[in-house]
Amino acid sequence: MSFLPAQLRAFLAVVDQGSLRSAADVLGVTPAAVSSSLTSLQHAVGAQLFMRDGRGVKLTPAGTSFASDARRIVALSAGAIASAQAAMQAVGPPLRIAAVAAACDAFLGDLLARFMAHAADAPVELEVVRRDALWTLIEERKADIAFAEVPPKRATLQLLAIRRNEYVVAAAASRRYDKAALAKSLWLIREPGSGTRTATEEFLAEYAISPRTRTIASAAAIVRCVAKGVGVSLLPRDAIDSDVRASALQIVRTPFTPRPRPWCFITAADRDLSPLAAAFLDVALKSRAFVPAQ
Repeated sequence: MSFLPAQLRAFLAVVDQGSLRSAADVLGVTPAAVSSSLTSLQHAVGAQLFMRDGRGVKLTPAGTSFASDARRIVALSAGAIASAQAAMQAVGPPLRIAAVAAACDAFLGDLLARFMAHAADAPVELEVVRRDALWTLIEERKADIAFAEVPPKRATLQLLAIRRNEYVVAAAASRRYDKAALAKSLWLIREPGSGTRTATEEFLAEYAISPRTRTIASAAAIVRCVAKGVGVSLLPRDAIDSDVRASALQIVRTPFTPRPRPWCFITAADRDLSPLAAAFLDVALKSRAFVPAQ
């Protein structure tokens, strides 16, 4: 048979006070209620816990053994309740962010770090998806905010801020490139549906070259391959800045680059920002990388 926390508290009060009446005064109940709790507890334990001692009571050997465990049980119970209440107060709905992979490669990691340093206890969920899936996540309330290039013109979406983003032709720093060299080079391109892939296809058409291509579904892998001289690629300037400064990559000038494709901070048009989303927007704007949309 199990016993209840109230029975344990009554037992410990009697242990500490030495009598049922004094324990009842401390607990704010009647002596009869304390007596009833002790009777039920002793029945559950299956042993006599107290014996008469003048006008009061004292512990039996079984009671002495039980008392130390009872104190630990009550302490653990109180701690568990306090932890649950603190968790309930501290953890609310998470900030759900959806973003294309290129945004994560270019800037979102740094922005998340700034936000989490500002709001260390804020729960955050990040889902990396293809661009055409972002809009549905926002419209169906499965994401609070999203990051992508050039959002579609939908009445259901609202553009809150933009971040400068330029695509440039990246190549290994070890050789010179002109149009003919670029046309003969292997171009490393992202997977179908990627915004970077779309920008590359538009650039190649405008530049009127039809080079060999190879699909690699990772911006980081493309950057490393380009640095090793495997091929060339059209990439966001943010994604290669550190490699350019380190002289591992060069930016090849062409008549059609840099190509502006600003990053967009997007949310649903028909609802207010949650407090966490508003805080994230504030961090983005204070970083000076983002500016409010006009």
